[in-house]
Amino acid sequence: MNSLSFHPVIVESNHFGRNETIASIRDAAAFLLSGWPKKKAPLYMEARVLCYEAQSGIASVDAARLTFIKAAIEADIYVKEGR
Repeated sequence: MNSLSFHPVIVESNHFGRNETIASIRDAAAFLLSGWPKKKAPLYMEARVLCYEAQSGIASVDAARLTFIKAAIEADIYVKEGR
């Protein structure tokens, strides 16, 4: 399966003081499933759906990335643009 890469996003991981680079739909989906904090804000599920749809070719990678970022911000997860 294609990883569907995108411009990296750096997010705070569950480990205090550690950051994780999210650079593909696969990375985003994995973080949503196992790295997300207990706080599940409304955009969390939308981000999961868009990651699935991007993997299936239904939604764009850019839309999934943007929604992932918005969901992270909504959940008070530190987010910064990667290089």
